[in-house]
Amino acid sequence: MYSYEEILTGFRQIPLTDSRIILVHSSYKSLGGVEGGAEAVIDAFLEWVGPEGTVLLPNFNFQSWTETHYFDVQETLSQMGIISELGRLRPQAVRTPHPIYSFTVFGKRQKEFAACDDVESYGPNSVFALFHKLNGLNVSIGLDWNSTFSMIHYVEYNVGCDHRRGKNFSGIYVGYDNEPKIKTYSMFVRKDSRVITDVVPGTDELFNAGIIKGVSVGDSTVHYCPAIDYFDNLSIIVREHPEKLHKIKAASY
Repeated sequence: MYSYEEILTGFRQIPLTDSRIILVHSSYKSLGGVEGGAEAVIDAFLEWVGPEGTVLLPNFNFQSWTETHYFDVQETLSQMGIISELGRLRPQAVRTPHPIYSFTVFGKRQKEFAACDDVESYGPNSVFALFHKLNGLNVSIGLDWNSTFSMIHYVEYNVGCDHRRGKNFSGIYVGYDNEPKIKTYSMFVRKDSRVITDVVPGTDELFNAGIIKGVSVGDSTVHYCPAIDYFDNLSIIVREHPEKLHKIKAASY
């Protein structure tokens, strides 16, 4: 069991960017047990970035909007792990509006991120675009490459790729005003059912080149990469070697 101070000291090994913004994908279990549980880990994030910092926790719920066609910004559960869900439930938390790619936000730039209401998942007024502009820090706690760094599809969308396409999804949307509305939002989906997302080769390349770095925190390996470095270097792979980010399943009859 690790103490709060041990976990915080582990995070402080990681240099923050000037904006002091972190976007954290996480597996709480990978840390090996923390006194105070997942709530203590959230507290450590907030202390790590300090009063001038901002913490983003992904609250994605793909089934809610794309399958059941209903999203309530205050009630729809996060499917991104216990840290994400407990963060969503904190009184001071604000959830960003996109019903597929929503984030809980804490800290200095909370209002700026909360105002990111782009119908496109990765458009110019999306959370990802502001995170990129401000050069936040991608942080991944104990996750494999295919389960983290959601910014990867933002890069594919903005650079352009042949294995994905935009697709609109409509449904009943309940915002902070508690008024149900019919709204439409877009997601950058796989081009067809033969495309299999597999970003491991491309992400391994960035890690081996030292673009993505890693440190040990508790029992976990925490990977991190500034948004601008990630975008600039992954863009080359998207343009020149997109096969390192997906596979094509053989047709069966």
